[in-house]
Amino acid sequence: MLRLLALVLLVLPASALAIEVCGSGPRLNCVVDGDTFWWEGEKIRAMGYDTPEPTSNVCGGDVERELARKATARLVELFNTTKISIERHGKDKYGRTLAVVRSNGWQIGDILVGEGLARAWPDGCEFWCQTCN
Repeated sequence: MLRLLALVLLVLPASALAIEVCGSGPRLNCVVDGDTFWWEGEKIRAMGYDTPEPTSNVCGGDVERELARKATARLVELFNTTKISIERHGKDKYGRTLAVVRSNGWQIGDILVGEGLARAWPDGCEFWCQTCN
């Protein structure tokens, strides 16, 4: 029973969304980067993939920053044009809610990895850092 309660599924129709990239103001509904967003004041880290960092820990320089910008823009686009579902799976060490996020039933991580905007997590190579063999 508790396990069932821990897996709350939220389905958001595209028309109900107006998500943008987070700014300096309050973070209620906005995208931080390609794998992290705020929904109704809750910070959520999408599971199963990783995107480049837009500002900190940048190993790939300008290439990484540009890829991060594209991944962030794509996540915003998916939130605003498709049916999104959020399946929560606890918290990470930073206090963010971990969740499997789907767009029209497809895992967003699979979409971004397939489009060359992300890597699979945890085993995918950080190709934007040029550390792949």
